[in-house]
Amino acid sequence: MSNLKNHINRLSRDTFSLNYNLDQGIFGTFDLSEGHKDSVKVHENLKFNTPVEELLYTIYDFTVLQNKKAAKEKFQYLNDEFNTDNLLSDPSLNLLYLVVKLKYFILNNDRKLYKPIYNQIRNLPTSINPSVEYIHHKTLGIYYYRTNNFLQSTLALDNALSLAEKLPYLSENDKAELYYQVALTKLKTCDTYESIFFAEKALTLYQSLYNNKRSAECHIILGINFNHSKRQDFAEKHYLSAKNIGETIEDAYLESMALHNLGCIKSYQKQSEEAICYYLESLKRKREEERSVYSILGLVEEYYFLGQTEFSKEWAEQGLGLAVRTDLKEYILHFTAHIYLLDKDPELELYIQQEVIPYFKNAGNERYTIKYTEMLAKYYYQNQQFKLASEFFNSCLQNIKSKTSY
Repeated sequence: MSNLKNHINRLSRDTFSLNYNLDQGIFGTFDLSEGHKDSVKVHENLKFNTPVEELLYTIYDFTVLQNKKAAKEKFQYLNDEFNTDNLLSDPSLNLLYLVVKLKYFILNNDRKLYKPIYNQIRNLPTSINPSVEYIHHKTLGIYYYRTNNFLQSTLALDNALSLAEKLPYLSENDKAELYYQVALTKLKTCDTYESIFFAEKALTLYQSLYNNKRSAECHIILGINFNHSKRQDFAEKHYLSAKNIGETIEDAYLESMALHNLGCIKSYQKQSEEAICYYLESLKRKREEERSVYSILGLVEEYYFLGQTEFSKEWAEQGLGLAVRTDLKEYILHFTAHIYLLDKDPELELYIQQEVIPYFKNAGNERYTIKYTEMLAKYYYQNQQFKLASEFFNSCLQNIKSKTSY
């Protein structure tokens, strides 16, 4: 019993923290930018068998370049000028069509259309064309990331990386996008050093392409990883680089991401008042409502640490309402769990066991799995259920040991 009590006393916000959203200040591929308005073709060295095939690769190129307007025009032209039903006779071309269509919908954040297209893709055979298979696996990796299935995202992106090594005609833009997405997925699965490796590769390419916005996003990913690995000095440098780029190109969202994550550093350093200031400044710059949940969650956490539970609950309720309106399942879980915690509601136990932990385990998000396991362990300890507390603390510690970057 004394050992368990000593462990409780040693707990700090570094290990048991409500600050679960360190890696939520950045979205997956296609979310953040209008894009690099470049007309360079990603697959200009490929030889095409039909005009439709060439057009599909052109649309794919524009999604890689984040050019929504051009992609929309070409997609509309495809639908107007060609009978897409005829694509069904060629399985490989049909697969390319559906994969490019999925990538186009992801570019435009048409979440309601993701699943039907994915189901069609899943029922098709693989292609013998390595270029089609590369686009196939890369796009699925992005799709799985966007639908919070990080284990499947990892597998798909690993396949894309292997195929990329065999495709000599991939552009720097295409490779940069792939490395960027791999870095994001590795961030979610707590593979910190791999995430750093791929984020640095993506950053080098984006800097050589003079893509300032994506360079800033890479700085954010690197900062988050260094914060997770307890290198706040490096993290701060990357966040400030992103903030400076945001100010230079007058991008309010880049500034808001940098400010949010600077707040996360202050939270880690137990400087709650300063963290709150950063989160509030970040909220002021957010233009898209659903992205406000990240900084709102930060405010919930910091007011909780300060013992100002009324403010914490007020922000949690506001965040929950926003998460419900924008259908953000992950944040519905976060805010609901926090409200139960603040209310000392006994529903917390079953909610974490049956809803929260299974969700993050299935997603492959080990960081949140560890955090909520520890929250439940502390709940049991506070309710003098010491055997259960010991079991959950042990489970938490074993998971931490398996991820040295945690």
